[in-house]
Amino acid sequence: MNVTQNVKPRDLADWPACRFLALFFWSGVSLITFGPVLLLAVLSVAWMQPLTPVISLARVTVLQVGLIAAVVTPLYFGPGIRRLARSARFALLGPLAGAMALAVFLCHGHHM
Repeated sequence: MNVTQNVKPRDLADWPACRFLALFFWSGVSLITFGPVLLLAVLSVAWMQPLTPVISLARVTVLQVGLIAAVVTPLYFGPGIRRLARSARFALLGPLAGAMALAVFLCHGHHM
């Protein structure tokens, strides 16, 4: 008896390199987003300075996270990207999130 199975073809976007690219891009996004706030908070506490400058950077961080979530979430579930493997989706959307985080930081950092 010859039974054929429904086997999904190997998804080319599920390469191990996609996992490393996604990790690289999203760690950069987290560094750009949360790094300045944490660094300024640690330095302010270490030098016993008031934490008032941290509040303005915290507002920028909240704006970055909100903007990234508002733009990347619909794209993640979009019909064209939804067909890719999960690691490929994160690797594809990581540079976009990094560019948005850097743009928000530079635009608001200029006005502080």
